[in-house]
Amino acid sequence: MKNHIILISVFFMIIGRVCAQDPVRPDRLQQDVQLVKQVLESYKTSINQADTVLAATFWQTTDQSSFVHPRGHEIGWEAIKSGIYQMFAERFSVRDLKSYNESVLIYGDLAVVTFYWIFDASFRGGDQASMQTKGRESMILRKLDNDWKIVHIHYSSMPVTGERQGF
Repeated sequence: MKNHIILISVFFMIIGRVCAQDPVRPDRLQQDVQLVKQVLESYKTSINQADTVLAATFWQTTDQSSFVHPRGHEIGWEAIKSGIYQMFAERFSVRDLKSYNESVLIYGDLAVVTFYWIFDASFRGGDQASMQTKGRESMILRKLDNDWKIVHIHYSSMPVTGERQGF
């Protein structure tokens, strides 16, 4: 009997906590989706301009940010600035990052963004050779003081779907 009372008490405590939480209002959810999409647009602009001042407005600028890419893994804002933004500035004279098939999912104060991208660029140097790469990217954002900040990015090449590929 005592165990039943404890179980019933725990059940009502859980129900009380769930009911006490503020439900996500549809208008607030849509506003957060739009704010996260604005971060994505600012991110693309910051890459295209290799602009760390702009990037610092939407990145979490601490040692807890990270960026996984085909050439390595940057941990912390300072490493992201030098490993990504400085590399783009030094390596390419022209940068044009475009995205498509964007998806934004909001989970309270966390957001997950996924998209495909096309990156056109011209190398610095004598011949100004151009290149194009395509890939996909995932971002995790965290709402800090009502501002959405990128805390993690992972990007990779396009999926491979041929027989015995992609493992």
